[in-house]
Amino acid sequence: MAEFSETRIGQLRYRLGLYRRAQVPAEAQSGIAETPTLVATVWGDVQPTGALTFYGSVQTDEPVTHRIRIRWRDDLDQRCQVQRVTTAPDGGTLTEIYRIRRLNDLDGRKRFLNIEAEQVNRVVA
Repeated sequence: MAEFSETRIGQLRYRLGLYRRAQVPAEAQSGIAETPTLVATVWGDVQPTGALTFYGSVQTDEPVTHRIRIRWRDDLDQRCQVQRVTTAPDGGTLTEIYRIRRLNDLDGRKRFLNIEAEQVNRVVA
């Protein structure tokens, strides 16, 4: 496999939804309710991180479980999340939601964006 910085367009094989999370007061109970709003649909690659990366990120209180690569975008920040919907092995639908922890420009050329994210939800329907 190519180095992480040597991203090619053909490696972006998953359809991903980029959502911005808006926090509003919850009506029925005390607390906060999150409402995701779709920002864009893009092609990207989602890969799990290794054990050392996860262990190091947990110590900073921002766990990173996956790395996501997409084409460059200026409008993402840590209030955003990434959603991937794929087909589960049993034929159902697998929905995975990742909360963005850090964003990095690959090679400093504003061509590809490396997203370090934490998987917060995984639902098989």
